[in-house]
Amino acid sequence: SFVQSGSAASAQLTVEMASAGLGPLAIIKTESAQVAVGTLGICIAGLVMGKVWFMSIEHKKPRTLTPQWQAATAKYRAMQKQDPIRNM
Repeated sequence: SFVQSGSAASAQLTVEMASAGLGPLAIIKTESAQVAVGTLGICIAGLVMGKVWFMSIEHKKPRTLTPQWQAATAKYRAMQKQDPIRNM
């Protein structure tokens, strides 16, 4: 009986420790549900941050599309003979 009450008390203490300091997650009673909600929150935050990032760069032209870059690339490729079959 002592072992049983001791394990019940430690289980209750574990639940109290798990829900302490979790803020809004403290209303969710089981640890697995807390983990699931926390994981979902992190995923949503990542998706939102990714969407904001892509929206901020979607209208910018890559620097490798400028005429100067393309001319320098063509010159470099010619010096390195990277297109040997081109003039056949």
